[in-house]
Amino acid sequence: MVNVVEVFYSIQGEGTHVGVPSIFVRLHGCNLACPFCDEALHKGPYTVYTHEEILYQLKQYPSMNIIITGGEPTLYDLNGLIEFLQAHMYSVAVETNGYNFSNISSANWVTYSPKDWDNIQKFGYDEIKFVINKHSKMDKILNFKSYKPMYLQPENETDTLNHENLKFCIECVKQNPNFILSVQLHKLLGVE
Repeated sequence: MVNVVEVFYSIQGEGTHVGVPSIFVRLHGCNLACPFCDEALHKGPYTVYTHEEILYQLKQYPSMNIIITGGEPTLYDLNGLIEFLQAHMYSVAVETNGYNFSNISSANWVTYSPKDWDNIQKFGYDEIKFVINKHSKMDKILNFKSYKPMYLQPENETDTLNHENLKFCIECVKQNPNFILSVQLHKLLGVE
């Protein structure tokens, strides 16, 4: 049983899989209260779904790519759900702040977006995404090393890009080419 806020079909707007048609499963709750969070829905009403009920929702869409997001998905042990969906031939990606990687160890792909830059994890994910703004203290991020894709993403408004933060991000990436720009394409295109 999982607390689901919404299931919707769109394109992935961030990271390595940008542009991939995907079904998003937004879960309820988060262990953090980030002032820049662009998704307040994880704090609102939710429905408790069984694995079969989630599968029924997913079958309404043509994609076989699932992205579990939140809030913070790793508040839940999702390995059973992930394996259930994989058994039905879905590829399952999870977006997390890194609260508990063991709860998503079965995922096909994990996007890690750490909020505590003093304690950045080295393992448990496939790509790392730092959400920054023009006032971010960049030393800890820029000194972080990984062979995995590393993204800088501007802190944006709920539905639109913040152009000052985007400009700052672009300059950071140009000066530090081991990072890749992630622009939240879905906001640029005006899709959910």
